[in-house]
Amino acid sequence: MLPFSNMLMLLALAFGIRCQAGGDFKMTIIPGRPEKYTGYQNLTLADNDCVQYCLYEPTCAVVYMKDGYSDCIVFSASQIQKVLQVGDFEGQRVAMKMKQTYTCGDEFEKNSMFGSETTNTSYIEYEIFIGSDSLWTFTITKSLKCPSNYKLFTRAKGLWCIGLVTVTGGVTGDNSGLSCASAASGAILKTGNSLLQLDTVFARYGIWVDGKRKESCKPPAKKSAACNGTNEFTYSDPLLSTYAGYQFAINEPSNITNESTNLCYRGMACGLEPIMTV
Repeated sequence: MLPFSNMLMLLALAFGIRCQAGGDFKMTIIPGRPEKYTGYQNLTLADNDCVQYCLYEPTCAVVYMKDGYSDCIVFSASQIQKVLQVGDFEGQRVAMKMKQTYTCGDEFEKNSMFGSETTNTSYIEYEIFIGSDSLWTFTITKSLKCPSNYKLFTRAKGLWCIGLVTVTGGVTGDNSGLSCASAASGAILKTGNSLLQLDTVFARYGIWVDGKRKESCKPPAKKSAACNGTNEFTYSDPLLSTYAGYQFAINEPSNITNESTNLCYRGMACGLEPIMTV
């Protein structure tokens, strides 16, 4: 009798399953059609281009193609629910995005049947289960969402929502953290983890960002190895892993000799962990 892994390989080949991989994901392609769904997007792409589009498009989980047509039917994880595997002779194909774990021949192994989808404001994880009825069923196992007017960023330490909060009449540095908490439950003054994250908010406003000057770096202290740039401050952002977003101008930060947290700006950059909805 063949080992279970070899049986899976033969079964995969018999059903015409193949894979295309790229980055953290792979596309598993089967003869099939969408069986249950709530919506889709229709693009005009050749088969291979359709599969590649889904592989590198963060909001795509499944694409459907049919012989003789240039339609590329695109489904997000929240739109597709069931895919029916059919005979290879029917000329219909479904490509499903999964995390890059096992080889293509092991697709029937349940441990490899996971995927994820990221948008500007949300993150979804899903599981794909194959039943004895030839149905591939999609189940959302985790759903995270940012509050209104916040944008989702992927940091080395996890997902983080960032938004610009404006205040009528302005806000001082001492009050900016409290103003973030008032604007969204759990929000704190954000850090400049990268220039990209700061670029989303600083182009139009003078704003406060996370960073409270250390007592040891306040006047009459002078610049030194212990008080020189980002190490002059303490930070409340739990997901801060790099200071790349703190690009100071020449001779800045200068408040080591001129304390000015009472300056009034239009708002502040706030951050919080995304809200779990599933």
